[in-house]
Amino acid sequence: MNITKFVIAFAIIFSSFVFEKTYAQTSEASEYTVEEIIVTARKRSESIQDVPVAVSALSIEQVERGNIQRVQDLEKLVPNVEISDMAFAGGAMSAGIRGLTFDDLEKTFETTVGVVIDGVFAASNSGVDLDLFDLESVEILRGPQGTLFGRNTIGGVIQINRSRPTREFGFKVKLDLEEDNTTDTKMVFNAPLGDNGGIKVSVRKLESDSFMFNVTRDEREKARDLESASVALDFDPSENVNVQFIFDNYNDNSQHNLLAITKFYTNKIGANQGVFDLLGQGAGTSGDLSAANDYKTVYSAEPFYSGIQGNNMTFKVEWELDNHTLKYIAGNNDFTELMDICSWGSPGAVVTPNCVYPVVRDQDYEQTSHELQLISESDGPLNYTLGLFYIETEANMDSGPVGNFRSQQEAEAQAVFADFSYDVSEDWTLGLGLRYTEEEKEFAIQNYASFADKIARDPVSLALARDFKDDNLQHKIVLQRNTDFGMVYLSHSTGFRSGGFNARGSTPESVGPFNSEEVETIELGIRSELLDNRLILNLTAFTNDYTDKQEVIVTAADGSIVVDGVPQFCGTTCTFVRNAGQVSIDGIELEGTYRATQALTLRSAIGILDSGYDNFEYDGQNVAADAQLNFAPDYTASISFDYVTNVQNGELIFAGTLSAKDKFYGRFDPAVYNYELGANMAVDKAEKLDLSVTYNRDLSNGGTMTLTVFGNDILEDGGYIVRPFDAGAFAFATPQKRQHFGISLGLDF
Repeated sequence: MNITKFVIAFAIIFSSFVFEKTYAQTSEASEYTVEEIIVTARKRSESIQDVPVAVSALSIEQVERGNIQRVQDLEKLVPNVEISDMAFAGGAMSAGIRGLTFDDLEKTFETTVGVVIDGVFAASNSGVDLDLFDLESVEILRGPQGTLFGRNTIGGVIQINRSRPTREFGFKVKLDLEEDNTTDTKMVFNAPLGDNGGIKVSVRKLESDSFMFNVTRDEREKARDLESASVALDFDPSENVNVQFIFDNYNDNSQHNLLAITKFYTNKIGANQGVFDLLGQGAGTSGDLSAANDYKTVYSAEPFYSGIQGNNMTFKVEWELDNHTLKYIAGNNDFTELMDICSWGSPGAVVTPNCVYPVVRDQDYEQTSHELQLISESDGPLNYTLGLFYIETEANMDSGPVGNFRSQQEAEAQAVFADFSYDVSEDWTLGLGLRYTEEEKEFAIQNYASFADKIARDPVSLALARDFKDDNLQHKIVLQRNTDFGMVYLSHSTGFRSGGFNARGSTPESVGPFNSEEVETIELGIRSELLDNRLILNLTAFTNDYTDKQEVIVTAADGSIVVDGVPQFCGTTCTFVRNAGQVSIDGIELEGTYRATQALTLRSAIGILDSGYDNFEYDGQNVAADAQLNFAPDYTASISFDYVTNVQNGELIFAGTLSAKDKFYGRFDPAVYNYELGANMAVDKAEKLDLSVTYNRDLSNGGTMTLTVFGNDILEDGGYIVRPFDAGAFAFATPQKRQHFGISLGLDF
């Protein structure tokens, strides 16, 4: 961080003091104000405007009025957030905040953005593709959250809390009908359990065809096929004790189109690198293999099955003491993730003729976690949260018939943490957070010469077992200034992403281990409430120092990659993880909410990133000047509105969101670092317009009927690439549909 940034930070803080002295309310209290949103960013319930954290939260009302259905939809509304479906992985989510992104299917790799569901930290990015129908709250915390949420939250945290049992009889159902034969049915049933408890049962069924037509197979591919069910219990065994239990089962048998794209670039010596073409159309053909860039039609005869089946269990106990709350949260997540490329029909079926890269890969994953929290509830100057955390995970992978190998990793981590907030005076508050973590991983892998050898458990190319141990002390220091118009804060925080092993490694050098990566962040925030709380305006500026960045590098297996003087011959492709990068990321985030009238609410969000590699060491050469930070658009922006008007026997809601995101890049291949990235290895900038009209009507029996007509991304038809994926000699991408329309019918009794 240079002196200029410090000067700017000081100027902003100083100006806030001047503004405080000159600011005065000029009108009487308004009849309508912006709704107060309560968040748990610091593991206690607080108004979002009082929290010295860059946090965005959506109310239930905003989610329903804006027809926000998936976690992925949040990227349209929150600055410097990039969320998409994960390539190659069913039910998986790729999330990036402030340019810190994880985009891989391997369970031995750790995430950069933590996902917390009902208080339980999800150590994997699979199984977190949640529908937001039955929601209590959703929060996105930007920046490292290492002290309160721990390892692997260097980008931030997405917190999702589903509604608790109402303890009353009730039933609600929602049916979504969209193009491409999409039907999404969701139901929730509530009932009391005696005088002090309740039960909630939720079910969902989602089916959809792909919007793309496969001209080789002369048919439209099946896309989504998801079933899920959940049971939640909530009861009070005594006056000051609450117990919750949640069980989830999900079965996602989705099949996706795997779009093959070509790579055409110039290597470091000026020669053309080869282009891979699944159809044999000839090397040098640039662009993708679709009939047109709208991706409505694809040539590829290769279906891509990517499913996941699993269970989640959550157990929580909350004990209200005189001046404290004691919480115990336990969670278990157990799933199997299936991937099958080139098999027509069910997984493991006959491989399609002339399949270039047949892969059947199963991954079994299980995590168990325990967390104990002691939260003060004091009116005095000192408040704190103390905690203990433990997690253990096990990941097993079985892959073949191309790249036949088995891998297993067992990991555990334990941490102790504390977060203090002290009111030095009426205006000044000092915050301090600390977390100490120890972790250990045990990894083993076996490579096989053939599929038959794998079945016979006869490893011939590699059989090794290795350990990884690490410890880390993270901190957060916050200086907060309370003013008449809001609050100003300055914070310094750290976080880390765990190191470990590469399950796709096929040589001792490529297996690892690799080291943890770390981020150091300085953040300046202004939280303001203006015009008698009709206007909320929040500004955040930050700088990230990102060191030992883990780089996943996929290259050809021809021995051109040399590690410690040894040419690497890896079979089909070589996958390495290197602590190669040092990155600087600076940014600004602006969020505003304006209650213009009783009926009209306007919202806006702008995020700007300035990111670049300071260093990228690769085989003794610094390739930083040519590297692009992956999945880090220079800007994100949105403006949204909702307008509510009363009509006979109900209300009519008009809502819309116009969002924009700059161009960003996929994987960087440092082996050919002096190249011009082809158009289809990047995601082009795009603008999206979502509109909806909702009619709510009260029924004579006391229930409510809701009818919504909506259009998402209506500005342009066709499709677009969301996740280009470099696989060495060739590349794939995940296409998604753009313009689509639908209707929703909901009943709530």
